[in-house]
Amino acid sequence: MNAGLDVGYSATKAWAGPDRAAVHIVSAVGTPDLARFSLNGPDGLVLEEPERVLVGAGAVRQSRFLTRREDRDWVDSDEWRTLFLAALTELTEATVVEFRIVTGLPVAFFEGDKVKVRDRLLGDHRTKRPNRRAQMFKVTEAHVIPQPFGTLLSVCLDDRGAIVDQALATGKVGVVDIGGKTTNLLSVNRLAEISAETDSVNVGAWDMVRSVRRYLSNECPDLDIRDHEIIEAVIARQVKYYGQPVDLTAEVNKTLEPMADQVMAAASEMWNGGAGLDAILIAGGGALLLGPYIAPQFNRVAGRPDFARVVPDPVFANARGYWRFAQRLARE
Repeated sequence: MNAGLDVGYSATKAWAGPDRAAVHIVSAVGTPDLARFSLNGPDGLVLEEPERVLVGAGAVRQSRFLTRREDRDWVDSDEWRTLFLAALTELTEATVVEFRIVTGLPVAFFEGDKVKVRDRLLGDHRTKRPNRRAQMFKVTEAHVIPQPFGTLLSVCLDDRGAIVDQALATGKVGVVDIGGKTTNLLSVNRLAEISAETDSVNVGAWDMVRSVRRYLSNECPDLDIRDHEIIEAVIARQVKYYGQPVDLTAEVNKTLEPMADQVMAAASEMWNGGAGLDAILIAGGGALLLGPYIAPQFNRVAGRPDFARVVPDPVFANARGYWRFAQRLARE
């Protein structure tokens, strides 16, 4: 099976084609403190092997002790491996599966960590979920590419891995990939990275979380809320406090604008305002928040309404592009 895997600080995404459900797991691992009774069935994804843990949104709601990391070394951690295995269990219930996996790394970490991530993925991985037989995942191929490349490949390639957008494939494109901890800026010419025009900016969704948390500590001092729940509140632009909605629109907008300005300034400096680019693609988990601020600024400078754009389904763009690249590799 070919799979695109995007293990992010905020969420883990996996894609194995349009015939399988897209996998989205909150990147949180916690103690298996399950609800003793629920009308809605089990609350969360549980792995029993290699150790018993609760994964994803269920862990945020239920776990007494929760692990969430946003440091470079987390690719060495048990949590990273747990999220990788949990994503594969969501893709298939088969007991033995051979995988070709394509994944990505932030551009700042790519050169130093690509071999380490590849080696962690390769080989046999046994895991088990409740009420299922144990599963063995045999990863025979693992390819690690700069993370934002997935976004470009999701637009340039079709589901067979063939090039369908010649203009982007043969042109010079900038990609703005807005993640949880960092925003990656990637410049590509004829599907080859231009390293001198590629960098990371220390701005991401967790900056918004920290800002809103400070606001809530003053406005709603008795509210006990975890980081991933704050992300949901930011998207909804409100949170409940003693059953009453608290409007977060003003606070969110106040934080989004300087964040977007910082990304815009870094991208403009890196790419000379975008003058030498044919297009700018915006993706990542933060694209729906920051994209509406960033794209219009580039478009005004370019005098083109479609010069910079948020790609379709930006949260899954990298994972979908990785899978399409895996499909292309399978044809070669």
